[in-house]
This record gives sequence, structure tokens and C-alpha cells, in this order.
Amino acid sequence: MPFDSAYEEVYREVYRPVCEANELHCWRVDEIARPGSITRDIVEGIIDAEVVIADLTGQNPNVFYELGIAHSVGNKTIMTAQKIEDVPFDIRSYRVLLYEQTITGSKRLGEDLNKALKELLAALDRTSNPVQEAVASRSPIGLKTKTPLVKYVDVINLPGRMREWLRENKIVYADDVANIDLRALAETPGIGQDSLGRFLRAVIRHDLYPDAEALNNIMLEYRISTRLDRKG
Repeated sequence: MPFDSAYEEVYREVYRPVCEANELHCWRVDEIARPGSITRDIVEGIIDAEVVIADLTGQNPNVFYELGIAHSVGNKTIMTAQKIEDVPFDIRSYRVLLYEQTITGSKRLGEDLNKALKELLAALDRTSNPVQEAVASRSPIGLKTKTPLVKYVDVINLPGRMREWLRENKIVYADDVANIDLRALAETPGIGQDSLGRFLRAVIRHDLYPDAEALNNIMLEYRISTRLDRKG
């Protein structure tokens, strides 16, 4: 969004609290107090983010540039705007949360954003922008694709500390599970037997960890049942 005081209220009163209610750390690049290239900070932030909220209000050129980057690196963007005229015609067919910057409008935006966040996090493998649709329509030959972890693991309904650990260790895609240090995970403070069991049972169910012996040893050592629960 533009770094303009006119948009400060919607950021602090809607975007940030709704994200935090969904256990997502919300930030803008102007909140980073460090030397260096702000453009690089923005690009790295977009690449690393689980979700990008792009407020197109005012047709800010920088916002459109950043939206293009977000579209190119995944299906994780939620677009908002105060009026449809702020949305370029070639992306109007995609979901945009329109809002009014009033008390009632902010409340409605918060409700819509909360719903959109939950839907997006539960279906990161679905195409939601023109760039990813074009990529998905191409032949997979020669292309390296990654499957989001949420396709196999009900991440949203995992206990908070477990979700936090996955974020901290950048376990975003199914392929990333192979890099997990199982013992370090099992001994992480705050991750109890229930959290560990729910995650590892999903890993077993979908054969996401390559070292079956190591996985089995951890399950036995920490007395984790192999019985699959309803949430996978």
C-alpha cells in the first residue's frame, strides 16, 4: 500500500489485527529500521511472505510493481481497493475486496479479509492470479514445481506453536518436510505430544519424509500413536 498517512488507519485498525488474529505477523517495509536497499527489502519480503495484501487504492505505481512480483512468485495475494476504478481492467475479474474507509466500512473489510485469509491459507495450491494461471497451463516438462504443505497437512488447525515452528523454519512446501530435524522439532518447547502427533501422522499418511526409520524412531521414542486422526 502507499506509504501515506491517509492509509495508516486501515493498516493499523484492519490489516494488522486481522492478520494477527490468524497468527500471521503483519508488517510493511517502512517498519524495518535498517540500512540498505528498500527495494530489495520489499522484494525479499514478498518472496518470503505467506500472504501479501495489496491495497490498490490510489493506483500507486509502486504498489502495482509489487503486486506483479507477488503474482509471479505464488498464489498468495489478496487485493483490496476503495473503488473498482483503482483496479486495472486486466485483473478486475479476480477477487478484489472493495471497502469504504468508514467505521462501518472498516468492520466489513475486516470480516471479508478474515474470510479471504482463511480461504487462501487453506488452498495455496489453487491459481488465483493471471501469472500463476499461465504457468499452470504450460507443460510441466522442464519446470520445477512445488506443492504447498497445506495440500497434505491441515496447517490452519494445527496448534499455534506448531504453526509458528513451521513458519520459523520455512516449512512451506511439501518438499521442505524432508529438511526437518525431527529431534529438534520434538524437543522444541511448547510443542506437545498432541501437536507433534497430529503433524507427524499427516507426514506419514502422505509419505512426506524420506527417512522412514528415523521417523519411526521418533514416533516410538516420544510415544506418538500412528493412528490417523480426523484432521490428518
